[in-house]
Amino acid sequence: MDLEKCVGCNSCVRVCPVGDANRTIRDENGNLTIKIDESKCIKCGACIKACNHKARSFDDDMDQFLQDLKRGEKIAVIVAPAIKISFDGNWRHALQWLRNAGVAGVYDVAFGADICTWAHLRYLERHPNAKIMTQPCAVIVNYALKHRPKLLDYLSPIHSPMLCTVVYLRKYLNYTGKIAAISPCIGKGDEFSQTGLVQYNVTMDHLKRYFQENNISLPSVKLYSEFEFDVEQGMEGAIYPRPGGLATNLMYHKPDLEVLNIEGPNHVYKELEKYLAEKDEYKPQVLDVLNCEFGCNEGPAVGQDYDFLQMNSIMHKVELYTHQERMKGTKRGKDKQFSRFDKELRLEDFFRKYTPENVNKVEVSREEIEKAFLSLGKHTKAERNFDCHACGFSCCTDMAEAIARGLNYPENCHQYMLGQMQEERRQIARSNEQVHEITAELERIVADLGQRVHEVREEAVSIGEAGKRNSEEMNKIVAYMSGLIELNTAVLAAMKDIHVTVDNYQEMSQNVEKIARNINLLSLNASIEAARAGEAGRGFAVVASNIRTLSDESKGAVSNAQENSESIKRVISEVNDKLNGFSEKIDMLTGVVNESIEDIRENSARSENIQGSVQQVGDIIETITSMIEKTNQL
Repeated sequence: MDLEKCVGCNSCVRVCPVGDANRTIRDENGNLTIKIDESKCIKCGACIKACNHKARSFDDDMDQFLQDLKRGEKIAVIVAPAIKISFDGNWRHALQWLRNAGVAGVYDVAFGADICTWAHLRYLERHPNAKIMTQPCAVIVNYALKHRPKLLDYLSPIHSPMLCTVVYLRKYLNYTGKIAAISPCIGKGDEFSQTGLVQYNVTMDHLKRYFQENNISLPSVKLYSEFEFDVEQGMEGAIYPRPGGLATNLMYHKPDLEVLNIEGPNHVYKELEKYLAEKDEYKPQVLDVLNCEFGCNEGPAVGQDYDFLQMNSIMHKVELYTHQERMKGTKRGKDKQFSRFDKELRLEDFFRKYTPENVNKVEVSREEIEKAFLSLGKHTKAERNFDCHACGFSCCTDMAEAIARGLNYPENCHQYMLGQMQEERRQIARSNEQVHEITAELERIVADLGQRVHEVREEAVSIGEAGKRNSEEMNKIVAYMSGLIELNTAVLAAMKDIHVTVDNYQEMSQNVEKIARNINLLSLNASIEAARAGEAGRGFAVVASNIRTLSDESKGAVSNAQENSESIKRVISEVNDKLNGFSEKIDMLTGVVNESIEDIRENSARSENIQGSVQQVGDIIETITSMIEKTNQL
């Protein structure tokens, strides 16, 4: 199957005779799809016909059969009578193509059906009180093996027509190669696997498709074909694929035999349940059952879409032909073919044993089913018997059981989803009321926010303008500080000049002091010489005395000048220290001012950003207000 094509419509579940064969799965997105459980599927093909999305299909052994045939494998072909429906008019040409392709032989399953009829009659003669259910239908056998093992007590021990044909080939014609069956049935693949007697199930549908895809044109119905089956063609068995084919054959040979036939998936499985529940005294001697309503002619792999009227017309011609052939082989009311079977065949060779298959059906308790009902939101008797069939099951109880067994989900229930939708609508209604309340409050808050944003925007504009003014003022301060720095530099240069002048003045004072000392020394020497000269040197002594006085005064003046020079130097040094400190503070102040200017510039930029952001907020508020107004109008 192709899960990608599955839409979870439940058509397959609706037509499936056994709900266990379909498991609902949920992907990561919550989508529901239906997957086949092969271990429980009975291969009825109902889901393939029901699926309009082409998600369901079947496989057969067509490709492997052709590959092995091309490699030279020895393969004989047995052909179901339904080929007359599948390849209406040119079925012989289709079989001739297989013969030309190299098959080891082509055998008519209708002949095996004749053996099947003979075997049933002989078994009933040996067991006159037996109550048997016929088993030519592999799907019915699958149903018994996988789901109703109690039916095995009634299932006929005689092989199906196909396997009767195979037994005849193996035991009486000593054929040892492989065998491929050309069949209209998907379920035959299981029958062949269960018995190991047939290696390939080649469906008529895929054989026809192979011809079409490879542009193999078969001759039309009007052309003659020399094809004939190997060994011999069947008689009454040719009508086996029509409804009640086996029952008709049995009653032809034994008219007083109590035979009841049931066909069709809508009826047969329900009737089988009744059959099991009924007392043996009310059961017919033979219950002829087929899954397909119109017999094997309507098999899911027949490859033809005729209606029952067309199929009946074709089979009526076959029946007339076989009746004529049967009359040729009848003498004095005795069937020569069956007489030959009595002589040549051993009844036990055509018996089959059945082994129930363990499908591990999960049994659930009433409590688990009750829990499933509650998960579906079904509490009352009416809710639990709504039985809308949308889930694919015939009743709500079956759906609840499937959920309890883990085969389905509540989301696959129509009523559950309606309830969920209604609850969601109620929640949405409640949410809408809350939304209206919230939007009203939001509208008030937004209005207030808008007013506050407007105020902030005005403040931001003011901050920006103030920042610009401060930046201009700070630029002026920087200019003034630059002038002070220049003035300070000039003062420092002047003070350096004064310091140099003072140093020169000190040096000159030192020179004057030296001269004064020398003059004082000379005046002292002059006084001494004047004293020696006596009266003659008195006038010179007066001069020497005056010179010494001048020298002393010069020393005093120099001493005062030196004291003053030291004071000046000390003051100049103090002034230099003050100026240096002033210069350092000017530098620090200039750095701080520059940093302040940069901060002001950044604040100005931020202010502009604030203004832009506030403008955006204002736009958003206008949008929200508009949305609220529109929401209130809903």
